[in-house]
Amino acid sequence: MFSNFYLMRERGVEWFKARAHSTHAKVWLCIFSFTESSFFFIAPDVLLVAMLLVDSRRWLYYTWLVTITSLLGALFGYIVAAFFYDSLGVYIIDFYHLSDEMVKIKTSFDANAGLVMFLAAFTPIPYKVFVLAGGFFKINLAVFLFASLLGRGARYLILAFIVHRFRDRALRILSQYSVILTILTVVTVILFIFKEFLF
Repeated sequence: MFSNFYLMRERGVEWFKARAHSTHAKVWLCIFSFTESSFFFIAPDVLLVAMLLVDSRRWLYYTWLVTITSLLGALFGYIVAAFFYDSLGVYIIDFYHLSDEMVKIKTSFDANAGLVMFLAAFTPIPYKVFVLAGGFFKINLAVFLFASLLGRGARYLILAFIVHRFRDRALRILSQYSVILTILTVVTVILFIFKEFLF
């Protein structure tokens, strides 16, 4: 399964890599970053990797660009879920069949909303689900933004640094890293919730 995932990502990188010199590449990077944080499913990671493989000298610039636009997208998703749930929010949640997940996330938020948002922003798990839940349950906006900034910033900083440092070997390193990180995150959240509610 993971080998197929790696192959698909490698092909995606090659497709984006051929277009990374485009004058519109940065625009698409911002669009993917913004929408993936709130309502869409195309993550900016593949395009970011492709652009850095072409030219990694501006890796810090691209890190901040994708982080800030992702944070703006998360703020948009929070506002939609908090104030327009009956119109836009419920449509997005129903479209992705997220009703059951929202109930589970509420339990996680009750344990520690800041930690949960950081982990959602940092790891490969679907961030937009937690963004919408954060707005729907109206968790503290400052906590939401700070945890998201830390999580998204760390995620893209590590991603950009690995590509900058290891170039063509980066794809295999990132593939192994994402699988391990996802497993560790799931285990951490389960243990944390277990501790908070049973002890």
